[in-house]
Amino acid sequence: MKKLIFSFLVFSSFACFAQTPLQVANQSAFAKLYGYLKYFYPGDEAAKINWDKFAIYGAEKVDACKTPAELKDSLQALIYPLMPGVQVAKTSEQLLFNKNLLTPAKLSGFEIITWQHVGVGLQKDPRSPYASARTNRPRIFDSQPGFGPLSTSINATGFEGKDFVFSGKAKMLNGMGNGRLWLRVDKTKGVGFFNNMEQNPIRTKEWTVFTIEGKIDADAAKIVFGAFLLENGEFAFDDISLRIKEGDVFKEVYSNSFENEIVNKAPKSLVGGIGSGNAGASSYNFDVRDDKGNKYIVISSPAAPHHTSLFKAYPKFGEYIEKDLGQGLKALIPIALYGTKTNTFPAVADTARLAQIVSRVNNLPAANLTANSLYTRIGNLINAWNVLQHFYPYFDVAKTDWHQDLKQALGETYLDKNTTDFSKTLKKLTAKLKDGHVFVSFPDPDSYMPPFAWKWVENQLVITSVLDSSTALKVGSLVIKINGENPQTYFENVQQYISAATKGWMDYRAQTESLPSGKDSKLVLTVKDQNNQIQNIELSRSLTRQVYNSLLPKQDTIKALSSDITYISISNASMKAINDALPVLQKSKAIICDLRGYPRDNVGLITYLMTKDDTSSQWMQIPQILYPDQEKISGYHPEKWGLKPGKTHLNAKIYFLIDGQAISYAESYMSFIEHYKLATIIGQPTAGTNGNVNRIILPGGFSISFTGMKVYKHDGSQHHGIGITPNIYVEQTIKGIRENRDEILERAILEASKD
Repeated sequence: MKKLIFSFLVFSSFACFAQTPLQVANQSAFAKLYGYLKYFYPGDEAAKINWDKFAIYGAEKVDACKTPAELKDSLQALIYPLMPGVQVAKTSEQLLFNKNLLTPAKLSGFEIITWQHVGVGLQKDPRSPYASARTNRPRIFDSQPGFGPLSTSINATGFEGKDFVFSGKAKMLNGMGNGRLWLRVDKTKGVGFFNNMEQNPIRTKEWTVFTIEGKIDADAAKIVFGAFLLENGEFAFDDISLRIKEGDVFKEVYSNSFENEIVNKAPKSLVGGIGSGNAGASSYNFDVRDDKGNKYIVISSPAAPHHTSLFKAYPKFGEYIEKDLGQGLKALIPIALYGTKTNTFPAVADTARLAQIVSRVNNLPAANLTANSLYTRIGNLINAWNVLQHFYPYFDVAKTDWHQDLKQALGETYLDKNTTDFSKTLKKLTAKLKDGHVFVSFPDPDSYMPPFAWKWVENQLVITSVLDSSTALKVGSLVIKINGENPQTYFENVQQYISAATKGWMDYRAQTESLPSGKDSKLVLTVKDQNNQIQNIELSRSLTRQVYNSLLPKQDTIKALSSDITYISISNASMKAINDALPVLQKSKAIICDLRGYPRDNVGLITYLMTKDDTSSQWMQIPQILYPDQEKISGYHPEKWGLKPGKTHLNAKIYFLIDGQAISYAESYMSFIEHYKLATIIGQPTAGTNGNVNRIILPGGFSISFTGMKVYKHDGSQHHGIGITPNIYVEQTIKGIRENRDEILERAILEASKD
């Protein structure tokens, strides 16, 4: 096994390979099979593997296949014995689904095990609107609310005002949660010193000594201390000690190595809870364990409860899918199996082979899974492509050949050399989704900005802000060349990596994505100023994105534009600020609300404009998916806001300002304004992308966000790719930028000033 893993790492560590059409076709076939198995094959053995690593492992296995027969053998070797019932064959062969081989002799104690998806649950977060689970199987979350505390206490008499050190060794055994030591001083009235390692939680998998130091309060009555596990997993601790300073020496007043405790029982020397009469006892488990004669305490999160189903519909036993894989191959996959509480049927006979494959896959070293590895790149691409193939809800709008897109991206992936190269491949692929929520995140050192902003206005690239007064660059100058290149050509290259559903969002993203590069790298602009003078100006990218954004012009929060017109920035004004301004707003003849950005916590303003309850309940919908390739979608889970008119009503004329940067939450906000005709909308169309974001996490530090649900306008018509359209359309002009005028706001003021 060690030899196999070593050869994998050495082979996959080369920077790039010259791919052949055969390799691309092999990887495409594996990609399709991978998605069908990962999201729709319900067997327990398949659930034991790390699917991120399986994509990488499988990509290497199929890469060198020279014929369809070799590819078939390679795919079957990947499947056996992980997935009983799955068959791979030539397309010319007839595949027969034999229910009898998958049916136990007696059905007593067996239930149907099959996959259900609400959207797709990628993070295993109970707070997410998206979920994926097998019927009649526990749902296991990466995180869960709650904590499991253990404690003991001593009387503080004689220790008042003295320094102390509380210590213990601890480690996380498994899980996504974290462990803590903690100590609290209970005073005669109230709580004194308290520390629960909030700033340095325990995540290490190796035994490590941790300490809490402090001073006992002068009016201390009791010292309570112990350990706890936050969220899920297993947390171990041992050798806890409390030492208190007497003169120049710390003397131990409490110690416990748990050697007198009984293994596999809850500890008697500690209680479950946070002290104070055992308050806070939880459903977490506490037990004593032994490792070669050394006893220690383990806190475990509650076992996942038995889960029945996410929604009513599910595939019945006997249902299967038969899918073409390409390369003259097809696959037959059962999508419903029988299972007891402990395992699906049939049980794997070759357990040694099963253990070997699971070990080989799951033990691929995480430290080597970077974009410098060819097969990590291919595996990541296969992984991401499948999520979107089966669960992205807007292919009807994107209108792209997603299977051909996969092959093109695979070809590019073979030629990539590093993280930056591969990020471009992922960006180029996902740009074809036309989804404004798509962002490809990765460890990016090249994220420094030059001291200016620009924008396309009247088909010219115009400087809109200068963030360093020492430069010769001026607001309103036209950019003629960028590093000697035509601006249109320069931006076309940038735009191929941006996913956008509308021109407005594409323009907005391109304004910023066209700027960053390496720290202190140079950018030479050829510009023409207002006097038609042309000059070359060299600028340095020295600003981090955070600093760059902080220097850009900001909207005012709330201000009077005249004696009877008030301005509110929906991006900056909190609900408290709006409520504080209500006396002024109620006296205003007109209120101009600026949503050229992203709202704060001020949805309550909508209720001040409404005159009747919101009755739209189908505008946000999450697909309920049972079958691959988004076939036969069983239904949709609806989401709604259910707003009602507030106690306060604003009778002023209302105007909302929008443009292409208003996306997602901003469009939900504006959907109420549009549907219920609560205001006159002025500006340019919004981004046309709404709905909760979902996120694909990939080895090597990559993640891809995308829209996970269908969102319509409140009347049921299409929103994606259209957005909120203004009642009054206003374009900026070069003249307006040079005169430092906000022409959209000016038009709103003009409308508001009319009788």
